[in-house]
Amino acid sequence: MTDSPTADAPATAAATAGAAPATPPVPNATAASAAVPAALTELLNTTSARSPHRCCFLLHVRPDRLTEYVEVHQRVWEEMRQALTRCGWRNYSLFLRPQDGLVIGYFESDDADAAMAAMEDEEVNTRWQAEMARYFVQPDGGTSAVLPQYFYLP
Repeated sequence: MTDSPTADAPATAAATAGAAPATPPVPNATAASAAVPAALTELLNTTSARSPHRCCFLLHVRPDRLTEYVEVHQRVWEEMRQALTRCGWRNYSLFLRPQDGLVIGYFESDDADAAMAAMEDEEVNTRWQAEMARYFVQPDGGTSAVLPQYFYLP
């Protein structure tokens, strides 16, 4: 997946757990396979700051394609925008660290996991992701890694 996180990507496992059933549990290892201490995993999975309504994720764009990637996002297809809205995505933003192509995505929804899963069923999303694949660092720069939320100030 590229510009919207998948509910079934390994790092995002949409399985329910802990105090916030709609929020993916923290995996036992990072993308680099470094072990996450059990106490930290438990804390991240049970903190009251977890939310089924907010989702933050990471992607990695190829540095040589950054300009084109940003330009494409100035013209996101109207049918893609409509699908995101129909699936419950709100306040969706993408942020870029241009030095290395790190993309941080954020969106809100009544149920973030359900919103991600609904996008997987959208034909326009399949087409959009196929178009975006060329911009991502391989093998998995286009597979979103959902970050655990551990603090929130309303």
